[in-house]
Amino acid sequence: MNLINFEFILTFILPQLIYATFLSAVIAAIVGGIVGLITGAIARRIKHTIIPAMVGAFIGTMLVAMTPIYASPETYIGGPFGGLAILLKMMVLVPAGSIIGGVLGAAYEQKLTFQVKRRITWMGLLFTYTLMVILLYFNLAPAAFQFVKSSGQEPNFLPRIGRIIGYEQKFSGYNQRISSLAFTQDGQQLVIANIGDIRVWQLDTGKLVHTFPGPPDGSTTLNDQIIAIAITPDNKTLVTAAPQQIQLRELKSGKILHRLEGSDYIKLAPDAKTLIGFKKADNPTADVGIWELSNRKLLRTIPANIETLGSGYPVDITSDGKTLVIANSSYSNQIEIRDINTGKRLQSFGDNQGKRISTLVITPDGKNLITAQNNNLQIWDMNTKKIVKTIPNVGTVNHLLVTPDSQTLISSGDRLHIWQITTGKKLLTWQRPPKVYTTEVALSPDGKILAATDDRGVRLWRLALAR
Repeated sequence: MNLINFEFILTFILPQLIYATFLSAVIAAIVGGIVGLITGAIARRIKHTIIPAMVGAFIGTMLVAMTPIYASPETYIGGPFGGLAILLKMMVLVPAGSIIGGVLGAAYEQKLTFQVKRRITWMGLLFTYTLMVILLYFNLAPAAFQFVKSSGQEPNFLPRIGRIIGYEQKFSGYNQRISSLAFTQDGQQLVIANIGDIRVWQLDTGKLVHTFPGPPDGSTTLNDQIIAIAITPDNKTLVTAAPQQIQLRELKSGKILHRLEGSDYIKLAPDAKTLIGFKKADNPTADVGIWELSNRKLLRTIPANIETLGSGYPVDITSDGKTLVIANSSYSNQIEIRDINTGKRLQSFGDNQGKRISTLVITPDGKNLITAQNNNLQIWDMNTKKIVKTIPNVGTVNHLLVTPDSQTLISSGDRLHIWQITTGKKLLTWQRPPKVYTTEVALSPDGKILAATDDRGVRLWRLALAR
């Protein structure tokens, strides 16, 4: 078990130390130089006081100004309020630290021997950097990435398997918010993606087996800010979707094999020969693209006008891989059935109520369609294309999952609910932590393990329900 988050130290704390060192050196050169000239003129030792005053000003700036500024979570809020807070701290702490440090540095130069001065200087620098690292780490660092196995019953919910932690969002400058989850076909591994990084966890051992970091400089573009992931049934290829690109990666190495002009949403057909995604667009709505995975060619585009600003999308594929179900307008519940091979519209049903369907899912047996709209869930009979059950007041719903036996529905958004599809009865509810804005969910292919994000990472439960 890792007790120290070395990744955070290398990727976040080290760059902050470099920035603070550079800024302090510039300030020390100016303020320390002035203080050294003044104190040297008073003592008539100008030649000997400038450098010690600069060193003292540097240590003073680092200790009094840079350490409290860089170690404060408020520094990384961003926006006008964050900038104003930093400016006020700089105006007060930088002059105080640099002037006091410069005066002390010049004063010690006149009273101590060279050997003692050198020893004090090195000890001061070591103390300064050690203190800064400690304060930055304990104030800002999330827990080290680890799998914490657990047992017993989650209160009023499901039997626990464990938690994957290390994704806690303590401040806005270090974004670990999870954007998507996916199980491998055998259910042995869970892939977790945040905005820039991907991690692969072996569930039976609890080991982190692969880490695929984002760009080495820490900056991500709209091509690599991961929003959604999917894994091919052979467990060889990981598909990721970003706002302006879909990427095919090797699951074992994370190496990008191919790039497609798609965005935001991805779903693999059951035979894994076809990939469904959104066609890359420059506006907040998108059409559905269908790609052939073997040659990465775009086979066709289906007009859909789906909003891409949300976290759930009203698109799904039937379990036989032959048809596509789309709620094709941002503000209606018009639903289309499309032939996946031709793109031809086979059926259209629903009405135009001006209330957006946020997401939908087809049951594996093809008998029911579940849609989320206006804080309600609707269960449709796919033979009659009629709503057979409405579940009201469920709150915001971003994701819908159905177990392989087509009996159980999982909805996530404001809360995580588990429903019986045939009756619409609510079986269980898990209240998400207050710091979590939306709950990402994944279900193992055999339907036995449910994963959901929380404020520290991911919780895993056994989906054992009494029928």
